[in-house]
Amino acid sequence: MDPASPLRGIRPSDLPAPPREAIRIVRACSDPDIDSRRLGEMITSDPVLTAELLRIANSALFGLRSRVSSAAHAVTLLGHRALRNLALCIAMRDALKGGRLPAEELDRFWESALRRAVSARALAPVANLETDECFTAGLIQDFGLLVLLWLHPERVPEWGRLTATDPEQRLELERQLFDTTHDRVGMELAKVWELPPSLADAIAFHHAPILQGLDPAHERLARVTRCADWMAALFEADDKRMVFARTLALLAECFDLVGEAADGVLARVAEEIDEAAEALGMRIGDQPTLDQVLRDANLRLAEENLSFQELTWRLEQTLAERDRLAAQLERELSLAREVQCGLLPRDARLGVHGINLPAHHLSGDFYDAFPSRGGRVWFAIADVSGKGMHAALLMAKTSSLLHCLGKGITDPAALFATLNRELAEHPIRGMFVSMAGGVFDPESGEGVLVNAGHLPALQALAEGTCRQFPASGPPLGVLTGSRYTPFPFNLREGPLLLYTDGVTEARRPSGEELGIPGLRRLLRSHLRQPAGERLQAMMDEIRHCKLTTHDDLTLLLVE
Repeated sequence: MDPASPLRGIRPSDLPAPPREAIRIVRACSDPDIDSRRLGEMITSDPVLTAELLRIANSALFGLRSRVSSAAHAVTLLGHRALRNLALCIAMRDALKGGRLPAEELDRFWESALRRAVSARALAPVANLETDECFTAGLIQDFGLLVLLWLHPERVPEWGRLTATDPEQRLELERQLFDTTHDRVGMELAKVWELPPSLADAIAFHHAPILQGLDPAHERLARVTRCADWMAALFEADDKRMVFARTLALLAECFDLVGEAADGVLARVAEEIDEAAEALGMRIGDQPTLDQVLRDANLRLAEENLSFQELTWRLEQTLAERDRLAAQLERELSLAREVQCGLLPRDARLGVHGINLPAHHLSGDFYDAFPSRGGRVWFAIADVSGKGMHAALLMAKTSSLLHCLGKGITDPAALFATLNRELAEHPIRGMFVSMAGGVFDPESGEGVLVNAGHLPALQALAEGTCRQFPASGPPLGVLTGSRYTPFPFNLREGPLLLYTDGVTEARRPSGEELGIPGLRRLLRSHLRQPAGERLQAMMDEIRHCKLTTHDDLTLLLVE
């Protein structure tokens, strides 16, 4: 067994085992070399299994028009796949018989499992899947939890806590109790028992919000079991209002089920669970309807609410506290903005001119310029992912690193690689920085530019065209070992314009973005103005000429 397996250290003999004959039938149904005649003979060889298969096949669960009279008839009428799923349901049901777990707790587990099975079956038509496949997947998707309780019987008293939570909370509680989760255990059991791949994937991935690389049908089945988990929790979890809202959101997201269609699917769970329990020979209690569940949830909410007078008093206190905190935050943000503005360069003699207008108190954009060795000048513009205080902190960190490293490193590609490594190894809330910058000689105009995941830098050439310097690597802070290609330029051929996405995403009244073509036209129309006036004129046109912006605006001109 894999050393990383959640079942490591457990002997196979310690694990619950489904009836051998039932599993043999499951595998035979999936074997293309076994025909219907041979399969019928294999089933008939076990009278007990044959009787149980015929009893369930003739129940209301399957709703067959004609009565199934023999194993051979069942194979012909149901088909290999449906028969496989039926045999698997029997195998899972009988796997933990033997008294190790209290009968009452087993009944409670199978009642929950039946809710998931009926929920999954109700989703089969919208998922374009077989109903028996969905029913089986729903029935066994949480079997790993039963196995965890089987292996740790001292945790059986926690069953009430586990069922009272929603699926996400239950998964976290399992980690605390067992140091693993039922989906991981179920995935290992699926391998040991050689379950069909579609069901193995449904067991392994029914808690995964993002499904990639799965067979399309397997992916749909995993979405079915994920929704079924929440649908069943609606009848058991303590916080039914939250579970109801989350369930409706999942049904809309996964299968476009909204309104009456979603309510109809949920109502079927309570309506059909008795039928499924009778077919599989399981004991369940009285089942509430969907209306009863939602009514009880609303009554509980009303009971838990504070009196109107107390609620009003608390609201007044909260509003007063909010105003106090808002005033304090405003003072702190103003101070932070002053500090941030102090990081921007002031020396226009370097040949670099910049302007920054934040969308809010603090900007995620910044630009910089400072002298380096040999009379050369560093320049850079950057945009930090995200907004607010964390973006401002990352901006300050990046600016400080750039200043510190730039005094000793004159190769832009090497500097960017060092910056990237530092930001990737010590990230701030998973944020990253897109940056374009370089170094140039003011005397000769020759320089080198590097672009790390930023928008293309523009150079206005004498003949009226613009040269672009695109990104040559990912943003800083994403991949530790990233390398960046340098681009040579000469300022005697024309000035460089660097900018952030707030500029190009400015929208005209028609909804059309300014874009890079619009920015190029804007640059050419102001070429004859002095650099500082040129930037201000361009920014004024972006802000006041009926262009709508919702992001920080930053322009940097190098000439």
